[in-house]
Amino acid sequence: MRVVSRREWGAKPAKATTPLQPARVTMFVLHHTTGSYRGASARTVRQIQAFHQGPERGWSDVGYNFLIGDDGTVYEGRGWGFVGAHARGENSRSIGVAYVGDGSRPVPDAAKRAIVELLGEAERRFGSLRQVGHRDVGATACPGDVLYRWWTVERLAEPIPEPVARPVVPDLRDGWRRHLQRLRRGR
Repeated sequence: MRVVSRREWGAKPAKATTPLQPARVTMFVLHHTTGSYRGASARTVRQIQAFHQGPERGWSDVGYNFLIGDDGTVYEGRGWGFVGAHARGENSRSIGVAYVGDGSRPVPDAAKRAIVELLGEAERRFGSLRQVGHRDVGATACPGDVLYRWWTVERLAEPIPEPVARPVVPDLRDGWRRHLQRLRRGR
């Protein structure tokens, strides 16, 4: 999984930041961006940041902790250390990850693998997390029906994906297996 840092994609400085308290993080919230954002690139992520910081939203920074492109590239948003602005009422307890695209359409396998790998890294950092779509914590259709169905049903029935590249966490597959075992036990 390739992670493009804020410096690499040309992020503007955040207007303000609120440190994330790791002990409070209990959720991994999946989103999609829809709109005119097609295909993640540094330029696209800068556009999303400008929209989030602009007059319509007025947020201090891009709302998500991370954004993921079709090719599986991960773009650092607020990162691991700061509270996002992605799920009203749940931001201080969650990591928000957005697929840059329309989740009501098929999502490439590379993007799905990156989501799963990012989840593995989040659980390594914060412990077992409740995995939800944005619609589970807010009145929205996000992350789109196709992506939501994969995230909540199909992904859990799939075999453990083989990493395409060197995983971020050496024991990612073992963590994923433990996660599936917990789900099967109903925990």
